[in-house]
Amino acid sequence: MRVMFVFHSSFVVELEESVLIFDYYGEGRLPESFGGKRVYFLNSHGHGDHFKREIWGLRKKYPGAVYVMSRDIRVCKEEREEWMYLVRARESYEIGDLKVETLRSTDLGVAYVVETEGKRIYHAGDLNWWHWEGEDKAYNNNMAANYKREVDRLSDRVLDVAFVPLDPRLGSAYSWGMRYFLERTKAREVFPMHCWGEYEVCERVKGERDMQGLLKNYHALRYPGQEWVLCS
Repeated sequence: MRVMFVFHSSFVVELEESVLIFDYYGEGRLPESFGGKRVYFLNSHGHGDHFKREIWGLRKKYPGAVYVMSRDIRVCKEEREEWMYLVRARESYEIGDLKVETLRSTDLGVAYVVETEGKRIYHAGDLNWWHWEGEDKAYNNNMAANYKREVDRLSDRVLDVAFVPLDPRLGSAYSWGMRYFLERTKAREVFPMHCWGEYEVCERVKGERDMQGLLKNYHALRYPGQEWVLCS
């Protein structure tokens, strides 16, 4: 399995027969070809840093590509095509060779759990523990409860790869979501995302006292286009 960091929260996961492209919105470079493998775009929600309509045009580059999108992404009748699949939170789907399960985001849209070719891959989208200093206590307590409830749905499953937000805008709370996720799930390989280009946060988290022992198979981001080959 090959993983490539494209930009922001966008990653490519390339398997033997298929390619999963998460939250691509036109920023960052994708490979010119995947050698005829089946290509699936999966967009978690309609925020501009996770989706843009222009990516539909990439079917010219990747013939036969399939698009899986959260239903908050509005697709009018004139735009709808047979290669577009709109998904709801907390539902399960079979799309091509994929088994797709969705969780409810704590912001907008969904998080994805995708099974294919014997692998299970998690992409959080904007499902995160969004603790903002400017919000009142009730908001932040509700956010914590909602986040934990969704992550706990994964506690009994092994995830081969997980992409989890690590957002420096949250100040001292930037790693809370990742910490809880790692404490509650069995993730074999973990990648941070949603770092807004501040890649130093990917190294900083390694020094956090409450993260010790949780980052054994953690892969820090350093630049767009970075690649890893995973053998697990």
